[in-house]
Amino acid sequence: VFREKKKKKKRKPKRLGGGGGMKKSTRSRPRNDDDDDDDGNREEELAYDTPDRKKRSTGATTALCDAGPSECNGRTSKHARGVKEEGEPSEACNVPDEPYLPMSQVREDNINNDDAYDDIPMSQMRQNPNILRANEPIVQDYYTKSERNKGKVVNDPVHNHMYFSGKMCDVIDTPQMQRLRELKQLGTAYYVFPGASHNRFEHSLGTSHLASNVYETLTRSTRSLKWDAEDKLCVQLAGLCHDLGHGPYSHVFDNEFLPLRLGKAEADKWSHEDMSCDMFEWLVEDNNVELSPRIVQKVKDLISSNDKGYEKNKFLFDIVANKRNSVDVDKFEYLMRDSKNTGISASVDMNRLISFMKVIDDEICFKASEVYNVYRLFDMRANMHHVVYTHKKAKAVEYMIVDAMVEADIGWNSRISHAIRDPKEFIKLDDTIAKQIEFSSEPELQKARDIMKRLRKRDLYVFVNEYTVPEEYLSDFKAVTAEDISTSYESNSTSNTLPGGLKPEMIIVHNVKIDYSMKDKDPVSKVKFFQELTDDESFHIDRAKVSSLLPTNFLERKVRVYSRIRDHNVEDAIAKAFSNFQRKMYGGCEIQATPSRSRKKRGHSLGHERERVQVAPIGVSTPSGTQRSAHTDV
Repeated sequence: VFREKKKKKKRKPKRLGGGGGMKKSTRSRPRNDDDDDDDGNREEELAYDTPDRKKRSTGATTALCDAGPSECNGRTSKHARGVKEEGEPSEACNVPDEPYLPMSQVREDNINNDDAYDDIPMSQMRQNPNILRANEPIVQDYYTKSERNKGKVVNDPVHNHMYFSGKMCDVIDTPQMQRLRELKQLGTAYYVFPGASHNRFEHSLGTSHLASNVYETLTRSTRSLKWDAEDKLCVQLAGLCHDLGHGPYSHVFDNEFLPLRLGKAEADKWSHEDMSCDMFEWLVEDNNVELSPRIVQKVKDLISSNDKGYEKNKFLFDIVANKRNSVDVDKFEYLMRDSKNTGISASVDMNRLISFMKVIDDEICFKASEVYNVYRLFDMRANMHHVVYTHKKAKAVEYMIVDAMVEADIGWNSRISHAIRDPKEFIKLDDTIAKQIEFSSEPELQKARDIMKRLRKRDLYVFVNEYTVPEEYLSDFKAVTAEDISTSYESNSTSNTLPGGLKPEMIIVHNVKIDYSMKDKDPVSKVKFFQELTDDESFHIDRAKVSSLLPTNFLERKVRVYSRIRDHNVEDAIAKAFSNFQRKMYGGCEIQATPSRSRKKRGHSLGHERERVQVAPIGVSTPSGTQRSAHTDV
């Protein structure tokens, strides 16, 4: 598409318009070799012509370069310039007119070359940053291309257009990865927030996309870093596969189900990050993905944030799973996606944080002007835990599904809990386990089916009350158990209305912990900043110098109690026992947020016979000492 032309003498531009109207502009004819130059000096210059003009003027459809037809890739510097020096071979290489080249193919190998874009036609320089990053050099086909897949552009409601190379598509189009389509990102929060129907699959795609953007930003902003195709591929794969090890209903499986079936000590030895590494290793082997053992091991280390044995480029381990200060693309992505799908306003500009990153002393640092934005990141996370992740009704649904899975696991001879030992069995577990239980026919699963039937009818476990642990008691806090509440019930009291007393199996205790990702520590104190993008020194910023409105306490604990039986007598008994427990623990006073509520008349659940209960008229005191109002909470 290029041909040689003689440099024309510069002329003053003709003045268009003026008076009666604009004159029609004309294009001068191509200059021939026989044309005379006024100064006698002739210089060669690049000239880019459209395909139609090229055919009219020369009829040529090929360009000359210094490589043979079998070797030329159409992107060498001489080929791009269309320059043929004296003595070079005259073999022609077929190059399509204005071929589509993604931005990953239009940068020179030398990333430090300031003139890297000088020889690229503007028609091939895509300007939309949401499709591809512009500073990825030409890399070996091993890291990007695939014989089975071409690169794909995915249209996402959160990140707009995301590009994945053929190599990435080889991993995406596997049973291990596609299983994530059946895992809700927010677990049982979908039963409360109808828009929260997104799955781990799209979250993983978004995390890989952000990981790629962060790597590109760091290689641009840090001139001492050398762009490396293998490093970028590893970071992308780590972001894509970091959640392969999640079980049914995401964190419900490892935080609630496994401790009940295996015991807390045994359950703590297992983590979904370790299972993600095992699943990824099996994915590569099972689907014959062309990845070297070195890349597979590096991806596993990036997922688990294990930087032992790596002497340089340790900043890579902060991109996907940052154990240094918890600022990583995984957090960026799930906060962006979860807030959008639940209708919660996002208070953080994640893309701005990414834009002001650079690497100093092998650690990711942020521009000092973004310190308040970093604080808002953790504040938004805490707010999402308050509003969405620990929602009272969502937790009630969660406990019902956990109880159903426990009963099913007993009936299935620990088939669910033992699946964590083998990735080939673990892949069978996803959110469809609820349907399997609901429509099972084994007599051993009758209790599990009854729970699922209650769930379908919205006959949920009942939230009774909660209290926030005072700050002075946080350091000595011990998890409250159902036995602690049941033993606080005064069975001999004259106000006792529960025959048989209060049993621990009627009670569920939720020990809520909400923090800024690092228990009671300020995570921003672990983040380093820089003043200008050209600086090579980093520093910490004292919280007092940022704002006097920032929090001084970074950990909050609450204790909530639920009733498995939806009966007002049981609920009142739990409420009284909960109040007694607080007085015993905190010097004779109740610290719960609201007084014990009077309960609406209900029948027993879980197969218990219904009992008739006398409900006091409105305005008349109940046995608990409260008055029933016209607007009774449910």
